[in-house]
Amino acid sequence: MAFARRVLRFTRALATTVWQSLVAVGAVQLAGETARADTRLVDVPPPGHPERLRPDLPLTALERALLKDIDSAR
Repeated sequence: MAFARRVLRFTRALATTVWQSLVAVGAVQLAGETARADTRLVDVPPPGHPERLRPDLPLTALERALLKDIDSAR
């Protein structure tokens, strides 16, 4: 009788571990799909964001140099 309980307890523990592993693998697989579906191009920061785009101000020398580096890397 004690042996049967041990086997049952081991089987439940094994099944629980396998189930949790399958759930984790599924979550990882679906995370990529849901992240891809929610992406959108952002051309301006969201409202209330501390960084603001100021098209009325010219770029600084540093910003122009960084933009040149980015454009040359493409």
